[in-house]
Amino acid sequence: HADAVILIGANPASNHPRLITKLVELRRRGGKVVVIDALRELGLVRFRVPSDWRSMLFGSEISDLYLQPHVGSDVAVLKLLLQEVVARGACDRAFLAAHVNGWDAVEADLAATDRTALLAACGLESNDVAAAGRILAESRATIFAWCMGITQHAHGVDNVQAIVNLALARGMLGRDGAGLLPIR
Repeated sequence: HADAVILIGANPASNHPRLITKLVELRRRGGKVVVIDALRELGLVRFRVPSDWRSMLFGSEISDLYLQPHVGSDVAVLKLLLQEVVARGACDRAFLAAHVNGWDAVEADLAATDRTALLAACGLESNDVAAAGRILAESRATIFAWCMGITQHAHGVDNVQAIVNLALARGMLGRDGAGLLPIR
């Protein structure tokens, strides 16, 4: 039921091929896939699913947008995306009011964080961040998926908290086709 997947710090083309099949299906029905990974994994750009004749013959595009931030700048990227969601008026205010404590502190931190500094920290282009923000703002059901590229380093907890804040802002918990997916 998802219409968007934000895939962060994971390479399912090598490690979770069944997920690639689902991403191909999502794309075929008009969904969007945003990949955030410092490494450009060829299987997340284009992949041939052996069990799917169309994909096997012609290949399947996996990502609509591939963001390649500097290694270790995940929090900066996720804050930029959250700034985009807020700026676009795409926060689910009813969800936040009903289910989230401390959201005012999150927004105050965002407002105090300079966008230019975040862009410099992660090395992304402003228009790419805006494109990802547009996908997030327009999605009705987003799955946020991540793997060890997010969790297994010094900022792992901060990274997961930033992903969760993004999902909370959009109200993407407890909804069909939406949620948090730590891939294992």
